[in-house]
Amino acid sequence: MQFRKLARSLLIRTHEAEGQTIAEYGFILALVAVAAVAALVLLGGAVVTPFTTFVDAAGIGAS
Repeated sequence: MQFRKLARSLLIRTHEAEGQTIAEYGFILALVAVAAVAALVLLGGAVVTPFTTFVDAAGIGAS
């Protein structure tokens, strides 16, 4: 009986740890997404000009 109790206790702890890990990865993913959006907002104008110059020079833009 003690073995079953120990095994059940270990399974519950493992399950709780997996849930915490998933939550932590979700939190990190959300932080990365916020950082990416902030970078695009802050650097948006600086990125558009060189990209437009490249597209115009390469002649691949819509005519």
